[in-house]
Amino acid sequence: MPRHSFLASTLLGLVLTGSMMAWGELAAQSYFLNGTAQSLGGDCYQLTTTQGNQNGTVWYSDLIDLSQPFDLNFTMNFGTFDATGADGMVFVLQDVGTNALGQTGGALGFSGFNPSFGIEFDTWQNGQYGDLIQDHIGFVSDGSVDHNPPTGLGGPVTANANGGNIEDGEEHPVRITWDPNTQIIAVYFDCELRLANQVDLVNTIFSGQEFVYWGFTGSTGGSFNNQSVCLAPNILATGPETWICPGGSVELNVIGAPNSDYSWEPATFLSDSTGATVICTPDSSMTYVVTYEGFCEAQISDTIHVEVAELEGAASATPSTVLTCLVESIELEGSSNFPNGIDFLWETMDGNIVNALGPNATVDEAGLYSLSVSNADGSCTDNVQIEVIEDVETLDNVLTPSAGAFTCSVDSIVLSAEADAGAEFDWSGPSGAEFDWVVEPFTILVQNPGTWELTTTNPANGCPSTSVIELGSDFTLPEVFAGTADTLTCAAPTAVVEGVTVGPDGYTPLLEWNWDNGAMNPFLPWSAEAPQVLLPGTYYLTVTFEENGCTSTDSLVVYQDPEATVDASSAQLPNVITPNQDGMNERLTLYLADNPDFPLLSIVERYDLVIFNRWGGEVYRTTGAPVEWDGRIQNEPVAEGTYYYRLNYLIVCGEEQRGELFGAFEVLR
Repeated sequence: MPRHSFLASTLLGLVLTGSMMAWGELAAQSYFLNGTAQSLGGDCYQLTTTQGNQNGTVWYSDLIDLSQPFDLNFTMNFGTFDATGADGMVFVLQDVGTNALGQTGGALGFSGFNPSFGIEFDTWQNGQYGDLIQDHIGFVSDGSVDHNPPTGLGGPVTANANGGNIEDGEEHPVRITWDPNTQIIAVYFDCELRLANQVDLVNTIFSGQEFVYWGFTGSTGGSFNNQSVCLAPNILATGPETWICPGGSVELNVIGAPNSDYSWEPATFLSDSTGATVICTPDSSMTYVVTYEGFCEAQISDTIHVEVAELEGAASATPSTVLTCLVESIELEGSSNFPNGIDFLWETMDGNIVNALGPNATVDEAGLYSLSVSNADGSCTDNVQIEVIEDVETLDNVLTPSAGAFTCSVDSIVLSAEADAGAEFDWSGPSGAEFDWVVEPFTILVQNPGTWELTTTNPANGCPSTSVIELGSDFTLPEVFAGTADTLTCAAPTAVVEGVTVGPDGYTPLLEWNWDNGAMNPFLPWSAEAPQVLLPGTYYLTVTFEENGCTSTDSLVVYQDPEATVDASSAQLPNVITPNQDGMNERLTLYLADNPDFPLLSIVERYDLVIFNRWGGEVYRTTGAPVEWDGRIQNEPVAEGTYYYRLNYLIVCGEEQRGELFGAFEVLR
């Protein structure tokens, strides 16, 4: 039989097109074909042929707006093979794109489209999908033709009311309606309502997305058929009202049956009062009524209002026009005083558009954003701008510690903060660490090393500023060796401590000597690393590191040898002294001739010395402790010349040794 296109209608049956679009241009709609789909001309498309394992899709180039109602009319031909024919076709809403292509066989070319909604026209029973044995219709979703939940959303029901065969080579009229207010989607087959259900297409299926692609899929498997669909030249109709700019025209197209009679009232500003397609060029707003034969020979009287107005665009932002640390992106929302038929284009020179769909755009940078609005042919335009600014001001802080590290002398550290007025404080430290307030919220007392942070947040925009301080720890103890000292004897009554060591390197050691019994000579050139010991006993060397206050102590025991002895038989006085303060031979000193460097006076217990001049007169006398005579009498130098001495001494070092010396010596200067 000859093919006929059942034209799409709005809920009131009119198609509205732009004023500059002729009917010939209107018929040349843009569709995308994939797989085995091919054009038959006249907006008719064959999805499969009489070959196995075919898969074809046809997609309309423009997105459909699910926030608006639609009423689609088309014809479907399922071929002529009944018992051996398969598999069927699906009307599909999806957001995969215009190159979407599913799988062959029982999937009807619908598989793999997720998210999606489909109205299945199935000519083959697949029991695993819950199919009827008759040719049937069902609502399915998300790329699955399974009628069971969760993807099955309605049906299946027989394709026609009597359950008869639809693979009869006939053009079967199909009508699909959608009402976004009630969320009811319905399908009519052969002019009868076959299935309707409430489905939230926007939110449940497409997660809030209103604009989606639409078209048809078809497939064959082991069985096959010629399967095709014929679309109306104006398949997407608009509502019962259209807006145009002053001086513009609009083409009004009636969606009726072929060869229907049409009557327009009034005829004012119309190019024809009896045509299916008329050009309206009003100079003011008008309301028209057209009577005609519509879908399935129904007599319809429709009303269309043509509003004449200047196109005005508007732009708003959600939640506001200010980007902050809490608001990282802003939704720009475009609108116009025209209810439909308007194209929206967002642009920016200095911002950033993350994505744009229809009148809305998501942006994430400050800048000036421009929205261009225009009607379909561009004869009406408007441009509006909206500025997005950025508020990322931080309330900075400065963090100051009372010490840089925990040491032997520092067991707690005070962290003090200064911050801009109005800042919200948030202190944090190493895992498990706690702190005590000193002055809330500015000062805390901490007792754990590690990373401590202060984050100050600007409550106006949520922007943080963080200062970080790393508190170390240094409990390094000095490594101390108190050295060694020779055993004290009467012959060696003093000893120098040698070999004192302190480690490790990198620290400033403070040395302190203490003792239980004994003494150190503070009068000799003093060195803490090599002090001179005067008496036996235990000496303690305490070392403290200046950097961390850590202290260690080591001890040294100095012994006395009571059995030591010295042979004093070579004791004598010098035969000349030169007390001229040149540091040589200054004094009359008892010494050992066979060991001049030995400090003999240190072991002299008693020392009786008398000095006479050459006439036998006594010039100097001392009794008791040993004395080194410096050639002076009552602090006055004696005259040069020959002097005589008599010396009696007692030495106690081991055995007692007594001696008496007589002799002469010279005083020279």
